Amino acid sequence: MSRSEPRAIPMSDPTQPADPDGFVIRAGRAADGPALVEVFHRSRAAAMPWLPVLHSAEEDSRWMADNVLGRHQVWVADTAGGPVGFCAVLGDLLGHIYVHPNWQGRGVGSALLKAARAGHDRLELWVFQRNERARAFYLRHGFVLAELTDGSRNEERTPDARYAWVAD
Repeated sequence: MSRSEPRAIPMSDPTQPADPDGFVIRAGRAADGPALVEVFHRSRAAAMPWLPVLHSAEEDSRWMADNVLGRHQVWVADTAGGPVGFCAVLGDLLGHIYVHPNWQGRGVGSALLKAARAGHDRLELWVFQRNERARAFYLRHGFVLAELTDGSRNEERTPDARYAWVAD
């Protein structure tokens, strides 16, 4: 493995420190809030510049603390430099998966998705229809398109798609 390729540290040893060239998947904690908001903002801006920004940074910080970290099972991709991605599951809904743009295409999203699937027989998620890269990612990982909508039920009023995954 070259130094430029990150190495995922197995989830079976969450006490192992993050490799400087890789990342570790660990459970989210309240102290992660500010870093996860930063990942959320940067990821959304890079992947979906056309998406309306509806909330202030302060509102997003409260949402992250109260809703995401407060109600979801959160997994964090952590590095020696701090969190670079996270996913959040509530029941069978994969509500969020975001990876910092500098870490996309390096296995972080796949590792987060693996963590999200652990202990689940099925998962569903919503993604904006225009987010082609994310849609292709979910298809590569065994999700199937279940529904397309006009976006009238989401806060952004942007057409979205529901995907589903069922364990083999």
